[in-house]
Amino acid sequence: MNIETLKVFRDLTDTGSFSKTAEMNYISQSAVSQQIKKLELVLRCRLYHRQAGKITLTPCGEKFYDAARKVSTVYDGALKSIRELSAPGRSDEIKISTIYSAGLYIIQNYIKQFLSQNPGSKVSVAYRQFSQIYSDVVSGKADFGFLACPYKRSAGLAMLPVAHDEMALIAGSSSPLAGRKSVSVRDLEDMDFIFFDKAFPSRRYIDSFLRRYGVRPRVKMELDNIETIKTAVASGAGVSLLPRTAIRDDENGISLHALKISDAEFLRPIYLVYRRSQKLSLSARRFMSIFENIKRTGGKP
Repeated sequence: MNIETLKVFRDLTDTGSFSKTAEMNYISQSAVSQQIKKLELVLRCRLYHRQAGKITLTPCGEKFYDAARKVSTVYDGALKSIRELSAPGRSDEIKISTIYSAGLYIIQNYIKQFLSQNPGSKVSVAYRQFSQIYSDVVSGKADFGFLACPYKRSAGLAMLPVAHDEMALIAGSSSPLAGRKSVSVRDLEDMDFIFFDKAFPSRRYIDSFLRRYGVRPRVKMELDNIETIKTAVASGAGVSLLPRTAIRDDENGISLHALKISDAEFLRPIYLVYRRSQKLSLSARRFMSIFENIKRTGGKP
């Protein structure tokens, strides 16, 4: 389950205000409502009583709040500790804005590589919706952005392809597919799917792939992040098409099963985005050189 969603639930419970929660998490009030609804859908219980404009926790909500608060506190503490690893007084900080999937499953390996080679540098990572990454980079809030399947291009931005995610069919442990290693594209025709929301570039990329092969999927649910989709798949609500890298070792073959698409290459591109006119710091240039070397040598990320 996505940690950011847990933080939204925790903050809404603490403040009792949708507007304050939205402000604290840099999202809209409607996004707060949507995340709570989807959380209730995944948990299959109501989290709040809503009366006279006020919200109070249900028994289910009270039990889940304790877990959400503990996980969020550990996560916040870990982020603080990581930020404090930089050398005292060091101002040469690299700021990264990334979608959840790229940041959690791909880019973190490069950050570790960079910090091992440049121990005095500092890297700050903000997990954002795809639409926010462009504005973060253009405004200078972020030196670099990472996103999948860019949905638009800008004259002031450069986009460097840095990775490819192999897309796989993801099924839960109770699915008849759990014992298989692969499926064909035509096998996808009669399955119940849990997809990204239609606004997401990755969803449009998946739809384009299926149309190319004449597959008309049955869409059962549409959710807004990979962790929520994985939770729904593990519960038996349906299957999904997700990056293979998003399935952790402790999930694959246990709660989730990744099946290869046997008769088609299905790769999701990941791009590094930065301002063409930006004067990069020494640390930022060193960080970017990792990806330039990958492009130049043709090495796999």
